[in-house]
Amino acid sequence: MFDLSSCHVERLDDRKYRISWRPFDPPRTVGVYMSDDPEHFYGKRDFGVPLVTTRDSEVLITNPDARVRHYFYLETDCGDGAILAERRLSLQGAPNFRDLGGYVTADGRKLKWGKLFRSGKLSTLTEEDMHYVRRLGLTLVCDFRQLVEQELDPTPLEARISRQLASLPVTPGSKHNFMDNLHRGVVAVDDAAGLMQDINRDFVLNQMPQYAEMFQLLLAGDQQLLIHCASGKDRTGFGAALILDVLGVDEEAIVQDYLLTNKYLPIEQEIQRLSAELRDHAGEPVSEDVLRPLLEVRPEYLRACFEEIRKRHESKQHFYETALKLDEDKLARLRERYLH
Repeated sequence: MFDLSSCHVERLDDRKYRISWRPFDPPRTVGVYMSDDPEHFYGKRDFGVPLVTTRDSEVLITNPDARVRHYFYLETDCGDGAILAERRLSLQGAPNFRDLGGYVTADGRKLKWGKLFRSGKLSTLTEEDMHYVRRLGLTLVCDFRQLVEQELDPTPLEARISRQLASLPVTPGSKHNFMDNLHRGVVAVDDAAGLMQDINRDFVLNQMPQYAEMFQLLLAGDQQLLIHCASGKDRTGFGAALILDVLGVDEEAIVQDYLLTNKYLPIEQEIQRLSAELRDHAGEPVSEDVLRPLLEVRPEYLRACFEEIRKRHESKQHFYETALKLDEDKLARLRERYLH
């Protein structure tokens, strides 16, 4: 079988994809199929003639249309298969726009590709980006930004791209002073890493109604979901973690998905920009030692959420039912819809 943790799709440029997987021992012939509709690969096995067959562990595929998202099916000569896609979408104006598909659950099922997405703000999407996003078929966009953020940077998705834009502002209540200062261009914090852990704990303590509403909206139909905030790392990171957890993904895999933000966001560039724009209470530029923990994601940030859940709930099931309003029937419906 394919080791999905070692299977990757990488866009080399607008003309080629590189698809790679862990070598088989002994070597096997692998056929590669491509479609712009992920549903093409769910529920049936006859996909016609493969684009290419190989006994190597890597193949280059020509990209027929750079404006369209593509999905791939790999099948060995023994009938073992794997559905793959790029983890990060190729969007110039949204570098942290990602698909949650492909992760494996505890019972061996996998999240469907092309159904659940996460991102930062969308106001910087280019016209080409908008065309790309339009083809995703989004039906629900949940915006976790505060209302002032939404007003300053409106989400530019027309009704034909998303049938529903849901405002679910997440405002960590215990840290209002920090957020208020930040909006004024002031960063006043002694322990930035500790602050980030406190903010993540506060998601569990005071922000659960917004995340519970996200799941209720998700249950309203066969939704193609996008969740986002400003940078797509904290409020969105916790939302994505909840989705993966509810669907049955292992906690360590959830943490690894969370950490991908460090790979995709231009953190060094942001440190330089913000150090020139922000000041501390003394009016001095904010140091890199303070900015880096605020701009990165770290395992201990997300683990603080899970620790708070374990501390305050007798079991995961109790957390799902009381905090997220998800009983066994609703959990089963979500898993039936988004797993294969």
